[in-house]
Amino acid sequence: MDSMLFATIVAITSVFGLGMTMALLGSVKLRLTRNLGIDDARMGRLFSVYNFSNLIFVLLAGMLCDKMGFKAVAIMGYVLGALAIFLFGKANKYGAAILGCVLLGIGGMFMNSVGNTMLTYESILFEDASTSNNFGNVFFGIGAFCVPLITAWLFRKTTYAATLTALACIILVPVVFAIFGTFPEPPTGFSMAKAAELIMQPHIILGALALMCYIALEVSMGGWITTYMSHLGATEERASRALSGFWVAVMAGRLLASLVVARIFIGMGTSLDLAGPWFILGLGLVAAITLFSMVKIHALGAASLAVIITGLVFAPVFPTVIGVTLSRTAAELRGSAFGLIFAVGLVGAIFLPAWMGAISSGEGRTIKDSMKVAGGTAVVLAVLALIMGLALRAPVGG
Repeated sequence: MDSMLFATIVAITSVFGLGMTMALLGSVKLRLTRNLGIDDARMGRLFSVYNFSNLIFVLLAGMLCDKMGFKAVAIMGYVLGALAIFLFGKANKYGAAILGCVLLGIGGMFMNSVGNTMLTYESILFEDASTSNNFGNVFFGIGAFCVPLITAWLFRKTTYAATLTALACIILVPVVFAIFGTFPEPPTGFSMAKAAELIMQPHIILGALALMCYIALEVSMGGWITTYMSHLGATEERASRALSGFWVAVMAGRLLASLVVARIFIGMGTSLDLAGPWFILGLGLVAAITLFSMVKIHALGAASLAVIITGLVFAPVFPTVIGVTLSRTAAELRGSAFGLIFAVGLVGAIFLPAWMGAISSGEGRTIKDSMKVAGGTAVVLAVLALIMGLALRAPVGG
């Protein structure tokens, strides 16, 4: 088999593995709290440790991709991710679970940086970075979607520890492809000084702010959809189906963007990398309309449709922002650039969900009222996309 094909498999399985790591804690939370004998507050601190680990190590992972190349970082990502999952299966003390969260963050962010940065190279999947990232990030959704299903099924068939060991083995499989793959090597020239200079470059600033808006919206919707549907009278099962529908719509939207929308742009004589800011502008405006409409919706059917539409229009934003930003970044600094904009993006996930929760807890208010804040964030995203479209130079290739 072609060794470059192995590298493509590594790019795809890296974002798949990232999806698995991000869904893991939520999928095993009930069993883990019982095994450790901890309450929700201490479980919440584990989530905080994991998220803080993501924020710190995505910066390191990006620079390591530029300095060491993708092969070494991919192997470390798979091994550390698998070790973290295995450790959760064996943990009987709170300290072991904390270590597991740190390792899960490191492994996940190493896979994240490898996958999303490699997908911007012309030799991986499509020549257009945004198209490749949209297609590749379908597998992020598959990974995140499959973990709850796999764990629920295996918990009925075997022990908690055996279930986690099986998940760890799934993460480890792509190590074989990483060892024998031939990877696109970033040109020489990386330095910490050059990486630091990225902070002041307009395309990095705009990409980081756009990701901050998007990740804030995605995490907020993922966290509050079931509450929103329940407020409208949905049963727990129907509310869960609405959340699953949102994530399926995200996967479908990215697939459509890579296979249909990208071809439309090519037919118009342009590409998703070139026209990406205008595409994001349109997506942001549609998302804003849908989110503001959710404040007024009372029927469950209409609410479910709004959730699906939101997932579809959210879907291409993340990979297109990555493609637009990294296609305008020198190849030797793409890993560092990804780490920087993703780290800033994670900041949005800290504040918006909490803000929405605070609004909904006010007297006489519900989560429906907080959808105004989400809609406003989508408007900010659209404004940032407009500025990107007007201000950014053409892609540099890679």
